Amino acid sequence: FFGGSGGGAEVFGRPGSSLANARGNNAARREKLAAQQAFESTASGSAEYYRRACALQDAALELLRVGVADRVSQTCAQIQDALNIPKVPIAADKLEASLVYTRFHGISKRSNALISIARKRLDALGNDSVASASYDDLLTLCRNTYCGARETLLTATVRRHMDILKERHGLVGMTRLASLFLIRLCTVETALYLDFFGDPEKRRYPRKKTKGALSQVDEEDETKEGGDAAG
Repeated sequence: FFGGSGGGAEVFGRPGSSLANARGNNAARREKLAAQQAFESTASGSAEYYRRACALQDAALELLRVGVADRVSQTCAQIQDALNIPKVPIAADKLEASLVYTRFHGISKRSNALISIARKRLDALGNDSVASASYDDLLTLCRNTYCGARETLLTATVRRHMDILKERHGLVGMTRLASLFLIRLCTVETALYLDFFGDPEKRRYPRKKTKGALSQVDEEDETKEGGDAAG
């Protein structure tokens, strides 16, 4: 049970496991590695210990998935319900102070700790390990879930702001002002992404100040307009 349908096959991706059958290229890679590294139930000295290790690793992967990917999806859904997104876009100058950022900042530290556990385990196993494919799949799932959630929350607001700039300043003015807005938005989003997936040990450089960056866009737009009019 533990080595077959109960978890062991899921972890090591041996032929017949549901995980191996469900995930395209990663499944093919897992099957290839499994074939190269024949399963030996007595390799660790005890088949029972091996089965229990498989089940525990599968349980650990599930906990990491729930703690990161599922939590990001749940947070995104809660924000959509609270702010009625995408039916009601958020004003650009109020975006950073809204739940779109505050709620994600609230779960970033815990998520980063869990991601770090998975990344360290993946590094310890090495690319040639059959079990490493499961951790690689987990990290990919977490990143895809996060990026999808951010896109869902920001698309309506960005599109609405572009339309407003076009109505007020025309196509040429919109292009100039929209570039400033998007640069600042990307700066804030990059910082938030690193809060989730960055390696704290490697982030030695001083972090740029991004708080309030988006709220300054409209003020700087007005300043540029005044300068153009004076010219």
